[in-house]
Amino acid sequence: MLLLLPVFLKLQAQVGRASKWAALAFQAKAMVYKGDYAGALPILKNIIDNGGFTLTDKYEDNFLVSTRNNSESIFEIQFSASSADDSNTNKGIGLAHPYIAPWGCCGFYQAPQDLVDFFQTDANGLPLLDESWKTKHITNPTGSADVIGQAIGDPSVDPRLDHTVGRPGILYKDHHIMQVDYVRDLSYAGPYFSKKHVAEPSGFGVTGWGNLTANNYRIMRLGHVILWYAEALVETGNLEEARIQVNKLRERAANPDGFVKKAEQGATRTEFTALDAPAANYNVKPYTDAWTSATVARQAVRYETRLETAMEGHRFFDLQRWGVMDEVLNDYLSRESKYRIYLQGRRFTSPKNEYYPIPEEAINRSFVDGSPSLTQDPNY
Repeated sequence: MLLLLPVFLKLQAQVGRASKWAALAFQAKAMVYKGDYAGALPILKNIIDNGGFTLTDKYEDNFLVSTRNNSESIFEIQFSASSADDSNTNKGIGLAHPYIAPWGCCGFYQAPQDLVDFFQTDANGLPLLDESWKTKHITNPTGSADVIGQAIGDPSVDPRLDHTVGRPGILYKDHHIMQVDYVRDLSYAGPYFSKKHVAEPSGFGVTGWGNLTANNYRIMRLGHVILWYAEALVETGNLEEARIQVNKLRERAANPDGFVKKAEQGATRTEFTALDAPAANYNVKPYTDAWTSATVARQAVRYETRLETAMEGHRFFDLQRWGVMDEVLNDYLSRESKYRIYLQGRRFTSPKNEYYPIPEEAINRSFVDGSPSLTQDPNY
């Protein structure tokens, strides 16, 4: 069946059609997710070595309308927008936009303090693998005392943070300098907002409702493949090659041309002046010491997976397949619930919360000879 698919997505006229490489990437992903690392390794290596894909120079190019279907893209969910027809836009995230103009709806899909703190780096530009980020908060500039942390310039952070999360005081995709008016209710969910799915100004406002844009969903890109390859390398004992793969992503993140620029507020809310300086204390560097411990290498790859793919919809399934949901999520709830009222009194329950319930409609449609062939998970 693979022989019937075009070889190169980016060289064909039918943009968005699945290629041979897309099929191989999904096959490898399925194998990684079920723990067949040895089987996935040659497929992932083949995609990296022979697929013709390259990492974009700037990390943010994976999340802009103007740079859709780029050199890193393996498969994207295609969206289009026109003033006459919005049926092919990315309607699924229409409500997940900042609360103020030009969007005006609806303030959902906010980023937690836990994620913002996670992007902190040490003096060597490396993640805080000792987990000290859990107690070293980055400032929550809400005017309240729920989180007392460090200012934007201290500590240093991975620059991917400000392409992933909107932070007050930081330019938000050239729309304006984000402030707490982006969110519906500070006391409920805090001052941060998600960013990757929101279109830049040039891709906004084509349809009647500007939240509906042609910003594609990058469901499969080379960055994902590299992470799975690094994970498979660790689990099969090739720690040094895994370090080389992770460093590809860290070196891309360190490109200063891709840093969010500092900006000064103008006379009105929408006016600003971008400066030739980074918006924060960005410090990310590759791992230079050899990886000799599988435990440390595994942690480094899992950290990199969160840094590279945060807010893209993969985290739940990563925690699920790694078998750490109960530990990670209850630790998260114990800390985040101190600042977010909607999490107070909540607890992750295993195995109930590890899996989605089967939709009632699916059960109703599964009847054969008067009996359902699907039955609900007993935990529900």
